Amino acid sequence: MTQSENSSKTSIDPPFFVRWLNIFFRKTGYFVADNDKTVLIITLLITALCSSKILFTKQEDDIKTGYTPVGARSLDEIDVFSEFFSSTGDPIAVFLFVTANDNRSMAEYETMNELVEILDYVGTNLTYKGKGFYNLCTDFCQINEPVRQYYNGLAMAHQNISFADSRFKLTFPMMQVLGKELDLSPNFFGVRTDEDGNVEYVKIVMLQIRANIPAGWSKEDTANYERMISNYFHKEYKSKFVKPLAMSLTYTGDEIVRTGLTIFPYIGVGFGIMTVFSIITIYFSSSRLDQWSVHKVSEAILGCVCPLLATSSALGILFWFGFRFGTILCVTPFLILAIGVDDAYLQIHACMRLTMEDSGMTKREKIARMLIEVGPSIAITSMTNLLAFLVGIYTPTPEISLFCAGNAVAILFDFVYQITMYTAILSICENLEMRKNATKRKNSTQSFKNEAFTQFLDGYCDWVANSYTHVMLLFCFLTYLYVSIQGALSINIILSPDKLVIGDSPLLEVNYLRDTFVLPNYTTVNIFVNNPGNLSDPKNVAYMDSLIESFESYPECLGKRFSHYFARDYEYFRTESQIEEEEGEVEVFANPYSKPAMREFLAWPEFQYWNGFVKFDKNENLSKFWATVSYHGEKLGDFQVRKELLNRWRETADQFEALNVTIFDDYAPFVDQLSTILPATISTSVCTLICMMIVCFLFMYNIFTVFVATLAITSICIGVFGFLSLWGIDLDPISMACTIMSIGFSVDFPAHITFHYFREGLHDPQSTPAKRVARSLAAIGFPLLQCGISTILFVLCLLFVPTYMGEVFVKTMILVVTLGLIHGLFIVPAFLCAFTSIHNAFSVSTKVAHAQSLSSMAKLFSWRISPSTSDSKISA
Repeated sequence: MTQSENSSKTSIDPPFFVRWLNIFFRKTGYFVADNDKTVLIITLLITALCSSKILFTKQEDDIKTGYTPVGARSLDEIDVFSEFFSSTGDPIAVFLFVTANDNRSMAEYETMNELVEILDYVGTNLTYKGKGFYNLCTDFCQINEPVRQYYNGLAMAHQNISFADSRFKLTFPMMQVLGKELDLSPNFFGVRTDEDGNVEYVKIVMLQIRANIPAGWSKEDTANYERMISNYFHKEYKSKFVKPLAMSLTYTGDEIVRTGLTIFPYIGVGFGIMTVFSIITIYFSSSRLDQWSVHKVSEAILGCVCPLLATSSALGILFWFGFRFGTILCVTPFLILAIGVDDAYLQIHACMRLTMEDSGMTKREKIARMLIEVGPSIAITSMTNLLAFLVGIYTPTPEISLFCAGNAVAILFDFVYQITMYTAILSICENLEMRKNATKRKNSTQSFKNEAFTQFLDGYCDWVANSYTHVMLLFCFLTYLYVSIQGALSINIILSPDKLVIGDSPLLEVNYLRDTFVLPNYTTVNIFVNNPGNLSDPKNVAYMDSLIESFESYPECLGKRFSHYFARDYEYFRTESQIEEEEGEVEVFANPYSKPAMREFLAWPEFQYWNGFVKFDKNENLSKFWATVSYHGEKLGDFQVRKELLNRWRETADQFEALNVTIFDDYAPFVDQLSTILPATISTSVCTLICMMIVCFLFMYNIFTVFVATLAITSICIGVFGFLSLWGIDLDPISMACTIMSIGFSVDFPAHITFHYFREGLHDPQSTPAKRVARSLAAIGFPLLQCGISTILFVLCLLFVPTYMGEVFVKTMILVVTLGLIHGLFIVPAFLCAFTSIHNAFSVSTKVAHAQSLSSMAKLFSWRISPSTSDSKISA
């Protein structure tokens, strides 16, 4: 019996999927090699067409709901808030946080004088479409009146006017003007008083620029007005006494966009670093094989260009289909470049190995065999990365879903471009090299280098396959898992707007002042009553009053006089006005809470601002109203405490079902993330890992190798998650997105080594585990090192941009690459050797008594297949 006949009897066919891939890559290789220039031109034209949309797409972030889980209660609360102001749109809202220079008190005459000048300048001089704040404010013109009155009292005292003390009492939280109390608590923060309550020191004075949108203004007009105020105080305003900082939803969005635009230029820096590294390492590897030529420079550079073109094509086509250009997509080029360069390294080294084996091979056959050799490795990593992000699309947070969608499409484009565009480039370069050099022979120095490398690799693989190494590795591996799990369990769940902006953003200081001084002293809940009912019935009025009193019963509540509830002022107005209920008037004002009955009250200058708090239906009856209750507490700036308070507010609102009460809090969309992000992260990770296992099984169809690959991927993910926590990273949408990314990216390292180890076993079933590891590492060890080191060097450039997003991405990539290399080059080979030895020992011991059953068992755990170039077999 001939050797070929014997081989055919002991071999079995690979799965249909692998056979199909062999056929696909062979035909693709032939087609690209035969039409390399045409393929290159077509892919470049597609890139230009798709990418052109990026130039005309404005970067835009959804700050209001983008980081809130789908189905969260806060989204319904936002809808109620928007509906309340539906007649004019969401109101203009800019907050000015004014502090004194040199840590002086804002309660001094010079600083307060400057403050009032700021207020008047905003009211009169800062105009948009001919309108300033005093033209726009309508219902909110008196919102900063306590600040002005405090200044008036301070100015009279400064001028030593004798009757100043009798007219103004500058106390906190309530000051008195001509015997009337004015509440300073919404405006003054970080206050220190003496025993009598007189103000001694004020850290911050907050001015509110609130107004309903005037007729004819669009949403963009509102944004431009808010942007104008913010830009003026952050870029133009100068003062030796005070420092005003503006905050608005528009400005927050602008700062997040600015952060993304700041990151983009560093793609060029990272590209330059990666290109230089690629040229150096490819020079080293090609010189060792005596295959260096100037065309290798082109291959190295274009290997970095191709993933960027794939990314721009992917993002462009998404924008053509109406997807939003979110800031979080700015990290997509960094991720795809890291993945794509790895594939390019594999293709370049495969071409060099084929040249070593047969220098007379035609270009057409070499390109086809190159794709057959590296195609499955590229396909398995691309599929697993793609599936990881496809699963991530279904996470409940819109920004993460957008991030995953962008990465998924980019990975798909990168795979297509690697087997078409970059393969065409290699074909063209190969053709040029063949013309220049028909053959290349290694000299004695190169042979010595190769021999030394082979000796090192064989020695390392013998050590990896040693049983004592396996025992030591098991101990280290269990320790690593313990530390990683402990770190993962201790992770904090925190989401803050600070994490979305660059390190020099004024918003960081604004948020610090707000969390440290404002929220602990004055946290307000907005209460929207959407169905007050028939208020001509005193019982319904009492029921409405009890709602507000329930919110005021909290131990953190500042008290009734700090609440804004129109009914109390209205009852006071009715009493003071001594309304005579004559018979005719009773018929007109049968409902005292109708618009005609309240017209005089709402027109009174002192109570005019209540117009913004009440709404009437078409029958002129009160249909809904808005009230606020204020709270204080040292820890109200903490997200966990805010979450607990938010839930209590909602429970109180739910108790008054007949009134259809909705509460609104600016932080609610972020706080709602806290309860969903951990379950979403865990469920997404588990689903992704299951997908990884299925994909690995499709390619290898072997219990041992699939188990080792899945174990390695799980181990890397746990390590990344745990060490990120120990490295000071919280669990939030950004780190969640990076976790999903790390799951997909971690597949690259164990998948490559397990697939090659599996395939080496098919080619030579009698080879030792150490030999199989040596051959696998010889094929993909150096490309993996190239990919890992170049990726780390590439992402480090993001540290030049002081952003939390960049910090998380850099730390995640460093961890996933480092752990991936450790697993791919050491842990996975050792596990494969250990399991193979166990399997072989089991097989030998069983063979004596159960020869027949061993035959079927062997088919389950491994294939035996002779080397073949047939598309129905896995070839070398």
